[in-house]
Amino acid sequence: MLPRIMRFKIVPFLVFSLWVLAPRGGPGEVVERIVALVNNQVITLSELDEMGKPVLDQVRQTGLPAEREERLKKARREVLGHLIESKLLEEEMKKRKIEVPDRDVDAAIQDVLKSSNLTEDALKKTLAREGMTYASYRQKIRDELGKMRLVSREIKSKIVIEDEDVRKRYQENPEKYSEPLEVQIQQVFFPLPKNATNEQVAAVQREASTILERARRGDDFTQLAKVYSRGPEASEGGVLGYFKKHELVREVEEAGFKLKPGEISDLVRSSAGFHILKVLDRKGGELRPFAEVQNRIREEAMQEESEKKFNEWMTDLKSKAYIEIRL
Repeated sequence: MLPRIMRFKIVPFLVFSLWVLAPRGGPGEVVERIVALVNNQVITLSELDEMGKPVLDQVRQTGLPAEREERLKKARREVLGHLIESKLLEEEMKKRKIEVPDRDVDAAIQDVLKSSNLTEDALKKTLAREGMTYASYRQKIRDELGKMRLVSREIKSKIVIEDEDVRKRYQENPEKYSEPLEVQIQQVFFPLPKNATNEQVAAVQREASTILERARRGDDFTQLAKVYSRGPEASEGGVLGYFKKHELVREVEEAGFKLKPGEISDLVRSSAGFHILKVLDRKGGELRPFAEVQNRIREEAMQEESEKKFNEWMTDLKSKAYIEIRL
């Protein structure tokens, strides 16, 4: 798949392509036809081709045959929808005489080469394999940059994010703007045999319960882990290390993150066996200073408002345009 510059839409722009073969004069020839009209512009089957191949190829390779055709139809409609929007943006660019100088195209291509770790020669070879000339690729980048410039002028430049809105987001989403909470966990682990019987489960649970009672009476947890734990960390006194949310087995995470340093859990059952947990330390979880995150919050608010305004603007453009779909 070809490297891509940032798409003109505020939300990620879908890149598709669709190959359709039909008989005309001889087997295997591609029949060109119009699939949509947008004011005085046409969208052809070959344009639909160029836009949608990667996704449609993926659709063809997944799912049941009975579902595949319906999913392909849906994907083709999505491709066409994006092409219609692209045509409308091209018209708006011409109306507003938006031009992109060569130096901006050169800079965008350099960004592509850097992010893709490609040389210019390698890019040209990749383009050739895809059936595209370097000149055509440059024009596509020029078009994309022009559309981004248009959107910035018509939408983003008119959006104002008030300081009080940024502060409100900060106050209403403390978890989002906090340092990730980490807990350091120590355990005594009692594994269950694969396909354990009820009797085996009960026997392991009794052993684990006995050790839990000793830990709660004040026996040294590290020594208990070294002697009785059957986890790979037993020789280290059962110390597992620091963990963030979603890095542990669900049952262990739920129990461990509730504990304060020095506290010992109840017996925890997971698919692997029984765990006795002790939290050694907790760090992070504090709300970051407002000054540290305010720019990030403002960017998030700008992105959300831009997406909303873009959709409203595009709906208005479509309502004023002549659009005829022939797909």
